[in-house]
Amino acid sequence: MKWLTLLLPLFLLSCSDKKEINTTFLPPEPGKTENTDKLPNSENPALTSWISYYKKSNPEFAEEKFAFINTSPITYYPSNVKVMNEPGFKEIYKPFFVFNRSQNQYLDFDSYQWKVAADGSASFEADQEVVLVDYKNKKKQRIAFFGPSYFIEEAYWQGDSVAVLLGNSYEKVPFMMKYNFQNKTVENWQYPDTLNFDIPYSKVRLQKFGVKTE
Repeated sequence: MKWLTLLLPLFLLSCSDKKEINTTFLPPEPGKTENTDKLPNSENPALTSWISYYKKSNPEFAEEKFAFINTSPITYYPSNVKVMNEPGFKEIYKPFFVFNRSQNQYLDFDSYQWKVAADGSASFEADQEVVLVDYKNKKKQRIAFFGPSYFIEEAYWQGDSVAVLLGNSYEKVPFMMKYNFQNKTVENWQYPDTLNFDIPYSKVRLQKFGVKTE
């Protein structure tokens, strides 16, 4: 697959302020196709579940096959999502938050993207926001924003200051984003091939908690 084909959807995201987009994947620079950093592997149940799901229909799918793309600075923006337990917060989202080891921060990539109707079915927005929440201080910051071509399906923490986002795309090309909040950087990794599947992991994840997606 050519890099241009993969990059185009990202620049056509349907958001009103393109300067908020800080998730751009760039092709490796000449002579820099290899990286000494290792993939974010921590034997985490969320990572294992995500890999295992796609491996059922794609036997070759494996974490170690993801290729390093680049490292970029983390850019923070304001967010309007409700912090857990503050007035107006909807309890339906609580089981989906991904907490760090100390339980004082969590990632929210659900409450901006979908809402639940009276019959328990989810209705989805075209865009998705990933929010870092400082639960102790009730502070929230957007760390990523995606249009319909890219979406985050799962996430986990490595300790208190490193978080990994596991994503997929309209073209069925998975990717990983490793955020180091101490260093204020994010590493981008991408799978070198397309996957075969009928239902994305993102919908299966919601179904596990009783949310209807069809």
